[in-house]
Amino acid sequence: MTDFLECIQNRQKFALNELNGHRSCTIVNMGVIALRLNRTLHFDPVKQSFVNDDEANRLLDQPMRAPWSI
Repeated sequence: MTDFLECIQNRQKFALNELNGHRSCTIVNMGVIALRLNRTLHFDPVKQSFVNDDEANRLLDQPMRAPWSI
C-alpha cells in the first residue's frame, strides 16, 4: 500500500501496473491452454500468439457471452 500511495504522490508508475498484470494473466492463460491440449506449446511474446498452432491460438480469444461486448 505504501508503494501505491508514494506513486500517487510522486506521479510515478505503480509496480503492479497494467503491463505486469497483462503478463501475469498471459502466463496463466498459456498454462491453462497447454493443460487443455495436453502438449508443449511455443509462444511468441511479440505477436502474442502460439507458434504454428491454430488450435491453441483459437483458445486465446474466447467469445464474450451476451449481454457483454467490447
